[in-house]
Amino acid sequence: MPTAYEDQFYTIDPGNPPAVGTAVTFQRVEFIDNNDNGLIQPNTGDTFNGVQITSVWQNDTLTINVPGVGNVTYTGVTFYLASGPAVFTPTDGQVLQDGTFVSSTFVNTSTQTPVGAFGPTCFTPGTLIETPDGPHLIEDLCVGDLVTTLDNGAQPIRMIIRDRYCASGEFAPILFAAGAVGNDVPLLVSPQHRLLITGWQAELYFGQDEVLVAAKHLVNGHSIKQVLGGMVEYIHLLFDTHQIIFGGGIPSESYFPSHAMIRQDADAMGEILMLFPDFKVNADAGWELVRPVVRRYEAQLLAA
Repeated sequence: MPTAYEDQFYTIDPGNPPAVGTAVTFQRVEFIDNNDNGLIQPNTGDTFNGVQITSVWQNDTLTINVPGVGNVTYTGVTFYLASGPAVFTPTDGQVLQDGTFVSSTFVNTSTQTPVGAFGPTCFTPGTLIETPDGPHLIEDLCVGDLVTTLDNGAQPIRMIIRDRYCASGEFAPILFAAGAVGNDVPLLVSPQHRLLITGWQAELYFGQDEVLVAAKHLVNGHSIKQVLGGMVEYIHLLFDTHQIIFGGGIPSESYFPSHAMIRQDADAMGEILMLFPDFKVNADAGWELVRPVVRRYEAQLLAA
């Protein structure tokens, strides 16, 4: 059965680029994996905005001058279509921004690209969440579906909340480059989203086997950085209790509501209420964090 994915793109061909200084504007459109094999391949019925994809140029790059930011280089894939201009979408986890063309590089062999490389991953559309039946796209999950947790086996989803925002200020996401925290693909999360850190670092610095660390506290300026510009969609999964789940293969927290959050982590609660102002906080004060939380000054040891 065909599966649809929405992603960001530029209408541009890195192999036949426009003049330096040409304005480029990002848009969002639907891709279709026609045979649902997890790959976008040429001449197989896979489509971009309803038009068949005829070539897949993986690892092209574009450098765009973004006003107020400077030059930003995106690594991604270029699709040639049966009709119409070529399009480029990033596969490095970055959010496209409007700007002007600076330069490009391009490959010479048409191959294929996995759908998991599309868009900013981890709790955004396209993120694969581990379930008892294998990984499922987060946008396909429904209330009542079972999700695999680290501590308590399969747990049913009680609520899904989501919305899109401009990626600026307090809403700008944190990008983890591939390999930054053991992740195989780039990972994009909200600043307050907490990842599970394990092993010698947790034991050495905090005397714990496992700790939760907010993404913003791990920023190091190179492999982990804040991404400004464009749009970002945040998705939170709520269970009966706080859980460690697997998104994009990386263990991190589920949504932690209730007055317990106000007492234990006002910053995270504040972010949720900003992002989802209509959400009504659970009056039950019995919730507890599933792991110790590392604070900003402590997390600096990990980011160093």
